[in-house]
Amino acid sequence: MSQKTLFTKSALAVAVALISTQAWSAGFQLNEFSSSGLGRAYSGEGAIADDAGNVSRNPALITMFDRPTFSAGAVYIDPDVNISGTSPSGRSLKADNIAPTAWVPNMHFVAPINDQFGWGASITSNYGLATEFNDTYAGGSVGGTTDLETMNLNLSGAYRLNNAWSFGLGFNAVYARAKIERFAGDLGQLVAGQIRQSPAWLTPQGQALAATANGIDSNTKIAHLNGNQWGFGWNAGILYELDKNNRYALTYRSEVKIDFKGNYSSDLNPAFNNYGLPIPTATGGATQSGYLTLNLPEMWEVSGYNRVAPQWAIHYSLAYTSWSQFQQLKATSTSGDTLFQKHEGFKDAYRIALGTTYYYDDNWTFRTGIAFDDSQFRTESFYLHSGPGPFLAECRYDLRI
Repeated sequence: MSQKTLFTKSALAVAVALISTQAWSAGFQLNEFSSSGLGRAYSGEGAIADDAGNVSRNPALITMFDRPTFSAGAVYIDPDVNISGTSPSGRSLKADNIAPTAWVPNMHFVAPINDQFGWGASITSNYGLATEFNDTYAGGSVGGTTDLETMNLNLSGAYRLNNAWSFGLGFNAVYARAKIERFAGDLGQLVAGQIRQSPAWLTPQGQALAATANGIDSNTKIAHLNGNQWGFGWNAGILYELDKNNRYALTYRSEVKIDFKGNYSSDLNPAFNNYGLPIPTATGGATQSGYLTLNLPEMWEVSGYNRVAPQWAIHYSLAYTSWSQFQQLKATSTSGDTLFQKHEGFKDAYRIALGTTYYYDDNWTFRTGIAFDDSQFRTESFYLHSGPGPFLAECRYDLRI
């Protein structure tokens, strides 16, 4: 039942997004783990075995390859995200192009051991997020800069039980680098107003603090947190081959818990810490240790692939991501005190993808696909729904040696 594959020295993949995709499709989850998958909107990835990249989705697909196979590529993401609104102080919250462009590289290798066993390795990024607001943005306390980069190293193996069933298991090491910066914006005015409405306003200290708050420049850095760390997880897959033209798959990727230990600082006056205000812990510019746990959610996916004609195939997927595991970002000090806290409140979400492939000849392949992503990305008080997702098209030329 092995699909004949050839070692690909060079592959040209041209992907054209007819409707641009957001960088954080599905929260801050990235689907861009291969160039070939992009053209079909990553539909049927757990059951397709047209290059080594599919194995990072379903390790059981290793048994479909009878020769060593290598693939590599990069996906360019150019999100177009604009927001608008009005802050409680009356200032405009309009901001354009808050998400920068990014390249998402990938590299995959698969090698059979014998007719029943094989192994594979890949380097991808499954999660990433970047938003950048102007330092003087009115909503700086909920804007600023957010940057999360991850690199997933995967090593997997597969076993073929018989002509129909194959099973795969993989180990994932995830390296994550995170940075969060927040600026005052109009927070000083809002804090001053809150002090005036509290009992503290009746004291000379409270009145002096309100005056200090009212004078905070909008570009004052009220929180800075950065760190990098490793996390570990696993993934598994099952492949059922009804025949050489019809395949179905079930895949699972575990939650990855990353415990960051980094540096935290705030330029705010530490006197603000004595009044229980809803602001990050003030350090007067001093740096101290900060700890933050990030839960990257688990994901289930059901996929299918059907070669309905000699030159045509359809493929489809239903993915479910447990985003409810990601409820908040909370940084704490060595003593356990809260330094920075942001409620997220993500909800579980699903993604449906449908695509088709046209095999023109041995070298040229054309793909297209569409996806619907039910997830919702929440940035403080801003909500962005990923919507019906992109419609994508791609052509591929394989140079075989």
